[in-house]
Amino acid sequence: MMNEEFKKRFYQYKNGEMSDREMAAFEEELEKLEVYQELIESEMQDDREWDVGISPEKQKAILSYGKRKSYLRISVLAVISTLMILPLCTLGSYLYYGLGGKESTGNQLMETAAVTVATTMPNVLVDTSGLKSQVKLFGMNTEFPLQKQIGTKTKSVGGERIEMFLDTVKSPAVNYYDLDAAQAKHYFAHPSGLKERTIDKAGQTLKKLPEGSVAEVYLSYDRAYPSSQVYSTFKKYDVKFLWNAVETEKNLKDSPYAEPLGFPGKDSKMVSSFETQGQTDREQFINALEFMSRHKKWAHAISKRKDMNLGSRIDYVEHHGMNVYGSVVTGPTKEIERLLKNKTVKAANIGEVELWNW
Repeated sequence: MMNEEFKKRFYQYKNGEMSDREMAAFEEELEKLEVYQELIESEMQDDREWDVGISPEKQKAILSYGKRKSYLRISVLAVISTLMILPLCTLGSYLYYGLGGKESTGNQLMETAAVTVATTMPNVLVDTSGLKSQVKLFGMNTEFPLQKQIGTKTKSVGGERIEMFLDTVKSPAVNYYDLDAAQAKHYFAHPSGLKERTIDKAGQTLKKLPEGSVAEVYLSYDRAYPSSQVYSTFKKYDVKFLWNAVETEKNLKDSPYAEPLGFPGKDSKMVSSFETQGQTDREQFINALEFMSRHKKWAHAISKRKDMNLGSRIDYVEHHGMNVYGSVVTGPTKEIERLLKNKTVKAANIGEVELWNW
């Protein structure tokens, strides 16, 4: 009778048909049976003549109870482990990206982004004061506001978002406010690929613009000149030099419109970030390329260019000097219209135009 009653209560317990109070009482009974079983086993080791057993139903009940307690322990341990490990891993990420000050991984990424943008995107610079970084588990997300200078004012043109996992940089997501301007290509033409002067279209566009406006113009020269000679040639014009396309490879005849590498011009607000006392433009440009070369994978990902071949370009500039074959200038539209008549200019493209701010 006792076994039948226990069996009935066990199935009620197993199927969840007991009230909370009945279940608690039954579990207390199971705990007693578990202790009793341990006591019997202990006694049986000392005295083999004992012949005491527990019915199969009670054994199943004990096993079921043990499983439930085991599952509960495992679940609690898993939660505790997760709560302990996640903060430690996040702290490790902060240390990985932030430890080392100027030489830290996070700071090196930001500097690489600023240098890469400045040397591969004509008249575009990273607004370092507006950088936003967020460290996450094993990674870091960074947003870089992009600006360009037109006239004397700097305007926001978009932003880049770079995701980093450990030390691997994904290709950035770029958001430009003016898609037409962002999609414009062929900023400059290398003189080896220009047979005739092509400034008429730019000149006609400038004539149509109102006198009270300033423009951004991409100039291509009849040959490559040292930057100092370029500045000297155009010093009589009221314009500002914002970016210079530098000749970094010899054979451009077959690809005169190749994407340029360059350096901020003497009037760019970005040039102060590169200036080192006592260094020439050539030395500063080489230093910028060498810095990018030390972070080659990052520079390739940020620029989305795999044709940079930084090592060979550095060698070329070291042996041939820093010669400029194109420049981005800004100034009053009528002054630029006058500048285009200079025979040194072989091609020109109009960029963005703003109201007077000169």
